[in-house]
Amino acid sequence: MRKQWQIVGLGILVAVSTAQTINDPRLTRETIISSGLSRPIMMTWLSPTNPNDFFVLEKVAGSSTPRIGRVRRVTNGVISEPLLTLEVSSANWEHGLLGIELHPDFEQNGYVYLYYTEPDPDAPTVSLRSRLVRYRFDGTALVEPTDIWTVPIRNERHHFGGVIRFGPDRKLYIVIGDHRQHNSNTIEVNRSASGVLGAGGIYRLNDDGSIPEDNPFASHHDPRIRALYAYGIRNSFGLEFGARTGWLWFTENGPNVYDEVNIAFPGMNSGWIKIMGPDARDATYGENGNRAYNASDLVMLPNAYYGDPLFSWRTPIGVAAMCFLRSARFDADLRDQCVIGESNNSQLYLFQMNDMRNGFVFTDSLLQDLVADDSNERNLNAWGTNWGVVSDLKIGPDGYLYVVSHTAYRIHRIRPVNPPEIVNGQVVLTGYQGQRLGIPLTLTLRQGNQTHTISTTLDAFGRFSERVPSSGTYTVIAKAGSYLSVKREAVQINPQGFAYLKLVFDRAGDLNNDNLVDDADLLQVLFEFGSSSRAADVNGDGIVDDADLLIVLFNFGESGEE
Repeated sequence: MRKQWQIVGLGILVAVSTAQTINDPRLTRETIISSGLSRPIMMTWLSPTNPNDFFVLEKVAGSSTPRIGRVRRVTNGVISEPLLTLEVSSANWEHGLLGIELHPDFEQNGYVYLYYTEPDPDAPTVSLRSRLVRYRFDGTALVEPTDIWTVPIRNERHHFGGVIRFGPDRKLYIVIGDHRQHNSNTIEVNRSASGVLGAGGIYRLNDDGSIPEDNPFASHHDPRIRALYAYGIRNSFGLEFGARTGWLWFTENGPNVYDEVNIAFPGMNSGWIKIMGPDARDATYGENGNRAYNASDLVMLPNAYYGDPLFSWRTPIGVAAMCFLRSARFDADLRDQCVIGESNNSQLYLFQMNDMRNGFVFTDSLLQDLVADDSNERNLNAWGTNWGVVSDLKIGPDGYLYVVSHTAYRIHRIRPVNPPEIVNGQVVLTGYQGQRLGIPLTLTLRQGNQTHTISTTLDAFGRFSERVPSSGTYTVIAKAGSYLSVKREAVQINPQGFAYLKLVFDRAGDLNNDNLVDDADLLQVLFEFGSSSRAADVNGDGIVDDADLLIVLFNFGESGEE
């Protein structure tokens, strides 16, 4: 039992004495951090090999204004002194230090991205602007701040968003709420075809803050629109890539009706301010003038489309963080399913994915309309209770689910009672230009006279997570796609433990998968020359050409490590 905080209404915190539950006897909950943090909101690990070393954000701390947000490092349960302290606005609980993400090459460049609300010097509780800033971690502090993106909207209220993610394409995505500017005559809130707000969407940026040329609205004259990946979004506390598809999911917070879960493809218009919930429900609320709108009433930029939510709660739950259980620690019926947190009822929810992974599967007929209309329907997907405001959900390096309980000041993890041994890892395919999603990976594990073969495929990030037969010391032979195999000696997996493998493949051209680059591979490239055959497209650029032929010739006669 412990004291936890629950949000009642808007920004009122009430203490309740509770203990977390998880509705699955195969799983257990552990508290990783029980004290010493002020309003933790997000966490991220410094290395994929170590679950006991992570950054954590304290959203708001201090008692004088302006308040401060802090970045701390937790190592083996010990909370460091602040690595960085920032002045933040604090008019209500949505202000503060809100988001953190590490660069994909963090281990080489040390880049850390932070998003926060900067206080107005003349009124420190009020946000003068929202800032996305890149820092470099030098081992002891965050230094060399570099502005990446700024929202120069003064805001004493809320709807800042703040979740940051790098995608499989190595672009930076951040969801930014409408900054409570829903009455503005602007594109982002579907009230004008010409005015620009500069908030209320998902933004897609290069890692230096420049705008990618392949963004859906890249031809627009205003950079604030060119940077958009999706718009018509009221506010969000959940943003996550589905690793098995590469698709971007987000949660959206409604006014007094309809919280949502969505997939955003390039150019999505989510409908706010005119539509919340399914278009067919014709939701009315104060912000849309209590008028029912249709998708045809929205402001549609060239390349835009309207997307209905994949699931909605008619009575908002304060939907927050989301993630996918992308870990072999969890049994097949749980692995890769969707977990969602919230703030109003302190619950976790588990959603089963459909085969296409573009929606959910419901066995109860009450949810076939993809809306939870009341608390009984809401609780059909309840997975755990008394979790407080769930501001972050992530799979850790150890393959367990970590839960940041924001107003309880705690961090928990959910794991199997009897965890299976696993091997996690990520694959680097040198010179490969295409998507890694679906590329075959074979892991041959040797232990004494025993051999065990794992056949799997890479996810959109080039990652994998698989169970192994038992603990012990293995020799691992790994082969990915047309690349020759690589060997890793003395891979140690402790009882109920895990190993992490960073596998770098640098010799390609084995098209027939015999672990040798020879005449058969050369003939296949020549036979498919000029086509778009993926089987012979060695470098993944979409065409079989001279570059593929040169790779095969360069590696001709080479064989894989055994």
